[in-house]
Amino acid sequence: MLPTAAERGFAAADVPLVTAQSGDSAPPRRFSFAIVQAKLSRCATPFVAGAQAAGRCSSRCSLKRRTACCLVLTPVISLALALTLALAVLPLCVQMFMDAATISLVNCSLGPADATGIDVAIALRLDNGGPVAATIRAFDAVLHTQADGAEAGAEIGRLSFPTLPMAASAPTLLSTTSRLRVSSAAAFRAATAPLLRGEASEWVVRGEATVQVLGRSVRVRLRKRLRMPATRMEEMRATDVSIERGDNATGVLTVASRVSFFSRSSLELVQMGALRVHAYYDAGANDPAVPAAERRARAGRLSSSSVRVGTVLLPNYELRAGYNELEEQIHFDQSLGVEAREAIGHFFGRWLSGYEQTLLCVGPVGNEAAFLDNISVTTTEVLGVPTPLFTGGLMAEEHTVRGWDVTTGASCDTFQQQTGRCVKGAVVYGKAPGRRSLLFRDLVYDAFFDAPFEYSATMRVHAGPLPIKFASFACRPSDKFARLRSVPGMWAFAPGHNHSYSPDPAVAQRQRLADSTVVLEGRPTEGAFFLAAEPQPGQANETDPSGRTGPCVLGLKDVDPFDCCFTTRFTAAACYYQARGEDSIPITASGNATLVVDDWELPAANFGATIARVPIGFTSALTDFRVGINGGPLGRQFFLEFTCEDIAFPPA
Repeated sequence: MLPTAAERGFAAADVPLVTAQSGDSAPPRRFSFAIVQAKLSRCATPFVAGAQAAGRCSSRCSLKRRTACCLVLTPVISLALALTLALAVLPLCVQMFMDAATISLVNCSLGPADATGIDVAIALRLDNGGPVAATIRAFDAVLHTQADGAEAGAEIGRLSFPTLPMAASAPTLLSTTSRLRVSSAAAFRAATAPLLRGEASEWVVRGEATVQVLGRSVRVRLRKRLRMPATRMEEMRATDVSIERGDNATGVLTVASRVSFFSRSSLELVQMGALRVHAYYDAGANDPAVPAAERRARAGRLSSSSVRVGTVLLPNYELRAGYNELEEQIHFDQSLGVEAREAIGHFFGRWLSGYEQTLLCVGPVGNEAAFLDNISVTTTEVLGVPTPLFTGGLMAEEHTVRGWDVTTGASCDTFQQQTGRCVKGAVVYGKAPGRRSLLFRDLVYDAFFDAPFEYSATMRVHAGPLPIKFASFACRPSDKFARLRSVPGMWAFAPGHNHSYSPDPAVAQRQRLADSTVVLEGRPTEGAFFLAAEPQPGQANETDPSGRTGPCVLGLKDVDPFDCCFTTRFTAAACYYQARGEDSIPITASGNATLVVDDWELPAANFGATIARVPIGFTSALTDFRVGINGGPLGRQFFLEFTCEDIAFPPA
């Protein structure tokens, strides 16, 4: 029993609760045991009632027991209340911090892949994770495509994360090497195709994880948007292009090259193995007259004018941040149809002419990992050959003035000039652009000067000691040089030429004189071959204002089958450029030929090339045109002559 107030020697009303300060106007409140007793009684009443019901406390239970009851149970109640609040509030707080956190991609590499999925090494940065350190237990995340107006789009696949520590009030790096199990090939393509086109996009990461925090395990939901970086391959170029082999049975010509490009992305593709893509070519967009920027824009998109020309094989494809260089093979396939054959002809003609072109590549195709098919549309700039197919030429008296007899291999004389018997022209030098030899036949090239020129001239006939002026003429301005073609007898100038001829010398000579093919060895070997010259269609009418387009010398085609302007054009050109202080004539030629690689052929109707500014040299004898009868005293007495002194060029 507690002592009463009287027993303690003072009255309850005599003890002040708060002493009033001087100047306070409020009356002092005084401590009252009656008030305390009442409050303790109310506090303990329910507990005492329970004890009375159990027979452990009489109806006159003392204040001391009531007070003890209350003092013991109040902390217990408070602890229970605190635990209740912790159980309810902590998960809410953890979820709130998880919802507020942001994730960003640090780096990611994909590959290798198989039919079910692709390996992923990914590093994510988690920011705003909360003020308390925690641990995220291993969990599975589901990747979705972005969807407007929805929390997430189609499911891409599932990715497992290991147990990861999360720092307090600091960024956390979440990294894993795992397997992305692809759920939908269509969703994977939809998510990755924009990235490889150079467009950043968002993926949605969803899942549930257990977070260990403050000694408790809390289950949270993950709903995060992850921005994926663009992975465009910049400045993609194919160099060191070389024809490797041809196969007529399949219609495929294989070309090897080295492709290089640059990537600024943190997303990489590694160990992807062999990838194949379809190659498309737009002949109109790749016309040399089209500006480079316009060419890249037009040829770099798939359109109705894009023609599939074959397949590109990348044996060991990877895409890493920074500079990349890969080996590739381009399989040009004529069996794809007439349009493909024509497009292939345009491509090779322009490539051999030295022009840069754009190939469009779409794929991959036929991959074991089908979800990778057609996720990429890229362009490759294919550089033209650094050295033209024809590197130069030579006009000399024996080739250009006298010519070669296709029946005997000897030089032609004055009365052996008819077409089909005597061939005149120039020796041309060239070499194949790659590592192996190429064969050409049916060459027909129209050659042009770099600028038109005109002249007037006189031709003389020497009969005995007296020169006789027999022809004067004027030639109007023209940039036409000649039409050059490969013909039987073109190898008469080279008695030692042997293109798999018979060991029998007589048979080998007949084969040589009948041969009209050109074999160019691979670099660095340069070969020489002869091309016969004749007027281009309409050239005589363009250059001769008098309309005299028939044989120049007395109208005798066996003496001279060409008009006077064409007969004298080579000497006139040599004199014209010699007067300008030059020792060669710059020629641009364009035309067609049949390209043969092994047993694979690209017909002349489909293959054309332009050779720009090939220097054609000339000997001093060419500026002194003289044709006579071969040998004997008559040959020294009767000849045609035409020199630079007989030519007049108008003032510049």
